[in-house]
Amino acid sequence: MSVDHFWCRLPGPVVDTCSPEELGELVPRDRDVRYDRLAAAGLALGVRRTAALMELALTENGLHPDPAARLPVYGGGRREPGTETLVMRPDQVAAASTFLRDSALGELVRQQHSVLARTVARLGHPTPWSESVAARVVDDLRDLRDFFAGAAAAGDAVVVRGSDPSAKETT
Repeated sequence: MSVDHFWCRLPGPVVDTCSPEELGELVPRDRDVRYDRLAAAGLALGVRRTAALMELALTENGLHPDPAARLPVYGGGRREPGTETLVMRPDQVAAASTFLRDSALGELVRQQHSVLARTVARLGHPTPWSESVAARVVDDLRDLRDFFAGAAAAGDAVVVRGSDPSAKETT
């Protein structure tokens, strides 16, 4: 089963006026025409199968005591328990953007090589950890950095439709 992780930028006040269900509907569920339009405008980002690996690269082994390390992938809070969307307010978006901007993303992935390799095996990826998988994680982190930079510059909130970090992913 392919697990995807999506981020969507929204003007900050929108997150206060929408119900959790409405917010969930604003974030793509699949890579489709709607997603393509939002992504082309810089308003959405999606990754396939790398969210858990991205999170580990940013946070594993206590290398980053900064709480902002947890924000980019699985950060924010649930507007209502049991909903699948997470909301990051503009101040959290700015903190995540600063953290990503100030991090050597390729180096973080390299430093976490062993942890990421074990995670790929644990999650049952048919493709073992390799330089090409590492490069995809770094590319996805760079895309995430650029996405958050745009959102922070605009003062936007970010809504995340996340994959469960404990869910089994496949490539």
